[in-house]
Amino acid sequence: MQQYSSIEQFDELMSSKFYIEEVFDEMQNEKVEIPNTDKNKIMLTLEENLKEKNDFLLSDEFNQFQQLLVISLITINFSSDDPFFRHITMVVKAIKKAIKKRLIQDTNYFQSIQEYKNQQSTLFKIFYQDINIGFITSTLQIKSTAFIFINKAIADSFMNKKISIEQKNERARLTLSFFNINIQKELTVQQDFKNQFLRNSKFKNEFIVLNEEFDQQKQSTTYHVYKPMDDQIYFVKRIQLQGIPINVTFQDIFNTKSSNQDYLTIQEARILQRISHPNIIRHYDWWLESKNQQLFLYTQIEYCIYPGYISQTKNLLSYSYFYMNPMPQEQKSKLIIEIIFQVISGLEYLQKKQIIHGDLKPESIMVTKSITGDIQVMLADLNHSYSYFEDMQKQFKQDQAQYKQQSLQALGVLIMHLILTFPGEPTLRNNYITKFSNNDIEDSLSEFDKWAQKSVKNRHKEFSFFLYKNFMVLAKSLLKKQKFNELHEVRTFIQNNKQFDHLQV
Repeated sequence: MQQYSSIEQFDELMSSKFYIEEVFDEMQNEKVEIPNTDKNKIMLTLEENLKEKNDFLLSDEFNQFQQLLVISLITINFSSDDPFFRHITMVVKAIKKAIKKRLIQDTNYFQSIQEYKNQQSTLFKIFYQDINIGFITSTLQIKSTAFIFINKAIADSFMNKKISIEQKNERARLTLSFFNINIQKELTVQQDFKNQFLRNSKFKNEFIVLNEEFDQQKQSTTYHVYKPMDDQIYFVKRIQLQGIPINVTFQDIFNTKSSNQDYLTIQEARILQRISHPNIIRHYDWWLESKNQQLFLYTQIEYCIYPGYISQTKNLLSYSYFYMNPMPQEQKSKLIIEIIFQVISGLEYLQKKQIIHGDLKPESIMVTKSITGDIQVMLADLNHSYSYFEDMQKQFKQDQAQYKQQSLQALGVLIMHLILTFPGEPTLRNNYITKFSNNDIEDSLSEFDKWAQKSVKNRHKEFSFFLYKNFMVLAKSLLKKQKFNELHEVRTFIQNNKQFDHLQV
């Protein structure tokens, strides 16, 4: 963490224009008005569309086209009574917009819109029957998989391309990824019995990569993937195992008591696969692959994102900035309590399993919507587990008290971020915690209000830290290691404290 020699230096930084992201206004609980749908008209439209498709498949024109897979992630204020045919037509419009944008703006294949319109009927074919709308299992976000026919002359312009489209009249954004339907798979080489647990080519054969991010610090790659086998979206994390020989055997992996970090990383993956809790990110599978004389650990992880129209945020830090900052006091206070309780529930479950979360912070807490439409937070980036090693079990017991105090302090920091998240780099925003811990609370709140007025443009118009003084007092006692020794004591304190009574949910 970057350090500052004085609060004045940090105050000067807060006054500067270092980074403030634009935030768009959004009405709370806004619902898009949808006119009553004529079911007979829909059925007639689908029948006519199916006839068009059958005629196309039997025509000579069909040989001029090839099929592409279009995977769309849809960000929209969805309500349970929205007709799905509306979403199918929205996807069709978005695909047409994406093709038009690519051919006219990106590649200059057509010099004018009129030229494009004159040839549009010969460029692509989209049929309602080839579009599937569904939810991503782990969140309320809608996705679409569509199989479209595109003229072979322009097909290469769309292979493995990602195009973002905004439907302003629908208040929706779509991220569309185009893929060749004949995805090339790698042959799995027959291996000897000892190395059969290496599942080479599994990643390439089972997943389609939508996006990837490389973490330089952790030397790992996180892939955003689609799995055709179950028509779902996941994250897959890949870590190179440099401390394990390429000729490692089944027995080496599962019977070792080595303290080598790479062996511990594999043991963690084994343990996390058996973890199941609504407030902990789910690890569905793990496997090893060898490629180019290097060994890699792959972990298939639950896809978790908040599908909001303002910003499609992944973690609690960005969610609190874009969505919680503008909330009025009572709505935000209730949400803070709900988030605190969910985080405590996840941490207590991990403690029972003797799993340490060594880096609890807003960036390592994912946020999404549950199937009921309520907020759901999930702990991610879990660190070392000590379940498999006797010497480490002893170390866990020795460090447990210290770990609990670290968790309580992290909870105090989290509360401060939820009350108001400042823009800019996370390390910069964390610096005001030191002043809060060491100074009078009234002075601190007054100073924070000044910083908020200078730096946070999307706070609620009546926001003041003094409105959240009861939460700030709780945060200070956690940071100063006062009152609490166990996580459940924090939950009990909130439940029994009259200052929080009207906020209980």
